[in-house]
Amino acid sequence: MAHVGGHIEHLFDGGFAPGARFGQAMGRFEDILVTIQQAAEDDASWPDMLMRIADYLGSVEATLGGGAPGSLPQMLSPRTNPAEIERYFTTFHDRNMLMRDMMGQPPGTVIVDESMPQFAEFQRDVFYNEWCVPQRYNRAFGVRLTTSTGWHGALMINAHHAIEADQIARFEAILPTLTRALEINKLIGQFSGMARASLDVLELAGQSAMLLDARGMLLDCNDSGHRLFEEGRLRHRHGRISCDDPATNRRLSRLIAVCLQAPDHTTGGRMQIATPQGMLGIHCAPYPGGLLYPAGRRPAVVIIISDPQSRLRRRLANMQQRWGFTAAEVELALALIETGGRKAAAERRGVSDATARAQLTSIFDKTGVRKQTDLMRLLLAED
Repeated sequence: MAHVGGHIEHLFDGGFAPGARFGQAMGRFEDILVTIQQAAEDDASWPDMLMRIADYLGSVEATLGGGAPGSLPQMLSPRTNPAEIERYFTTFHDRNMLMRDMMGQPPGTVIVDESMPQFAEFQRDVFYNEWCVPQRYNRAFGVRLTTSTGWHGALMINAHHAIEADQIARFEAILPTLTRALEINKLIGQFSGMARASLDVLELAGQSAMLLDARGMLLDCNDSGHRLFEEGRLRHRHGRISCDDPATNRRLSRLIAVCLQAPDHTTGGRMQIATPQGMLGIHCAPYPGGLLYPAGRRPAVVIIISDPQSRLRRRLANMQQRWGFTAAEVELALALIETGGRKAAAERRGVSDATARAQLTSIFDKTGVRKQTDLMRLLLAED
């Protein structure tokens, strides 16, 4: 694992090799490198990047296809009709001689169609004549690509005319940058999936969870975490997590800062945040494995939030739907459980004892119970 971690740090922090230079085309060359670099951390920009590569190489289409072991292969071909992509997989994939030849070569070896021993046969094949030619994919070259995550596939450049030496030279110049971007992209996807899985596991355990970056800004949270923001129990201001009470908010900020300043996996701590809907237990800690990410997307802190009343609130919500409790009656029932008595519950809620008595009588009428102890048993019973 130490070897893998070192490899990842080298990828993320070492920058991109500039490659060769092409005189007057230098500006375009630098532009395409920037485009590829930016795509490393942004899945959504890959279609645009492939179109820019195709234009830079003077070709019709740039297609990236492949997948991880055990998964269905995917093909990103931004200028190709989606119906034709589907037809390729259902009808022609097994007939693609160029792809078969390319996948038999070492990764990084650029293969040109006319270098295939079976090139003449390929041009007579139904795949070439019924799928390639109608889309002006008359000639092609490409390269097999692999990543440390297990992804393997190929980048194919389709052109209208015979491939020229300058196109190959340009492609080989950007290939190291492109290979590096693909490696980083797949690593980010793998680690992001792991982070997302950890948030989902905490969701199943009944806990809210959030990930913060190295600036303390919110990166991601599970569904329970989203609900805390929607309910107003926590605030999300300018990307930062906060709460309404200034003193408590300062404590939360200090706790996050401790985790950011000493990310040794031993720091961190716990606190509580009082909300109108009950206390929240906060556990804040450095995020293990966060350094495996590129700096801009690196989870630095995980916040796990416990809500002891969440199960009870869900039960009260079900009872509200079943018996038609008002919002005030739900809050009284919760206060009764917290305090153990009607007068204390009324004081907790800031209403008079007479108001609490009237609300409790209404609850009795709706549920059919006649004693406060019976009501408590009903409220606390397991589903």
